[in-house]
Amino acid sequence: MSRQVLGVEEVDTAAEALRIAEFAKFKPAYYLDEINEIQINGSSWRMLASVEIENSEEEHFLAVMDKWTLSAETIIPPVERTVVDDLNKTQEPSHNGADLGLVNSHIRRTLIPKRKGKDCWLEEDVVVSKLDSSKYVQFIPRVTNPSDIPFYYPQVATYGFGYIRTGADCTACTLVILVRELTIGSAVATKKQRSVWQDLIKKLYKWTVTERFGYQKHSEHDVIIGYEQYTAKYHQLKAKYAQRWVEGWPEQTDPKKFVYEDIAIASWLICLWEQDTVAQDNRQPTFVDLGCGNGFLVYLLTSEGYNGYGIDQCARKIWTQYDCHVDLRAQTLEPFNFVTNADWVIGNHADELAPWVPIVAANSTSPSTKFVVIPCCPHDLSGKKMPLKANAGQSKYHIYVKYICDLSEQCGFITEREYLRIPSTKNVAILGCARTHGDHRESIAKLCESGQSDFVARIPDSVKNKLSMEKAKQRAHKPALPAE
Repeated sequence: MSRQVLGVEEVDTAAEALRIAEFAKFKPAYYLDEINEIQINGSSWRMLASVEIENSEEEHFLAVMDKWTLSAETIIPPVERTVVDDLNKTQEPSHNGADLGLVNSHIRRTLIPKRKGKDCWLEEDVVVSKLDSSKYVQFIPRVTNPSDIPFYYPQVATYGFGYIRTGADCTACTLVILVRELTIGSAVATKKQRSVWQDLIKKLYKWTVTERFGYQKHSEHDVIIGYEQYTAKYHQLKAKYAQRWVEGWPEQTDPKKFVYEDIAIASWLICLWEQDTVAQDNRQPTFVDLGCGNGFLVYLLTSEGYNGYGIDQCARKIWTQYDCHVDLRAQTLEPFNFVTNADWVIGNHADELAPWVPIVAANSTSPSTKFVVIPCCPHDLSGKKMPLKANAGQSKYHIYVKYICDLSEQCGFITEREYLRIPSTKNVAILGCARTHGDHRESIAKLCESGQSDFVARIPDSVKNKLSMEKAKQRAHKPALPAE
């Protein structure tokens, strides 16, 4: 059965232009170094940030609050999910709350953290109230002792957001962040805490503006692999591999980016392969990773019991630190001549090899070979960078994604796309699992022929560095011109 093909390549450019113009009006005021205490309905609050907003109505603000209430993970990243225990509760909220006017609704929810073995769950009240022409939403942790507040939660007795109408005719509006601190300065004690409040006022402003213009979601996650299945596998692999490799990363690159990103990709692939039936012999799928780079994805998949190997132009320092059974091969690959019998062909940010991944899969000796490619920098079949030009409402990245999808379809694949939960903006996975009926050998041959005539393999970084050093030496020893 065919799964949904995802992705929005074009947007309403007129609405997007208006939305961006409103974003440019974001002029916040921060009160992080000074204490800006205000009285609301007889209660003292510390205001941390405020920003004026034009033409947005109360319902736009409340729509954002509804989303943040039902999904705390949207604004508190260490939270995995939110469970709403009861809507419109009649019981009194936690004693940490304050009277901000007539209570319109009261919700009790539980925050479930990602690190379940280390961090505690937190029960919380969310109270929406109205005072004159203004609306307030309080978030109140249900704890008896401040020490029971987990690290991922603001160190406050309560915090809240306000939509305050000002001016003589109440037409001007201001968005605010309010807190009642545990102790003076506890909400802004660290640089990280301060940046959280700055990010929140910006997010509140942008989300409220976006509600006014209508929200158009550009991507959809968790369609091919469910969220809970993926996150369970991700936390399992993260606990198993992350700390060791982040602390002992031998390359010059950022370990946090590569380790966590490849753990996320490996988790997604393993979930995908667990539901993949290779054949009647009930074996696990095999793979080849083209342009494997540091080889960490190959290491992870091999360590989890999958047989396969990676190919890259040159070996990396980290390769020597993997177990001996991790198969990494340093060779210059001619993709038009490369043949494999692996069940899966992988191209993870494989640069000039990325557009060849569906072609290599189609040329496999096995008619059931599948592929997944996560494209990054745009290259065509010649290996050269593509000079892409995006029209209004498009992105160059999605034009390139469409280019690879077109190649995939020429090879006879039914193409699918999934937006991965990885720390990268280049996060689209293109899959070719099923094939269309018909003979596509002629179109595949034409693609190989056109690519082969122009293909230029990339010069290895080691060779580039050597040439650069030789040129530097030549410049250093070049005799000076005689003075006139």
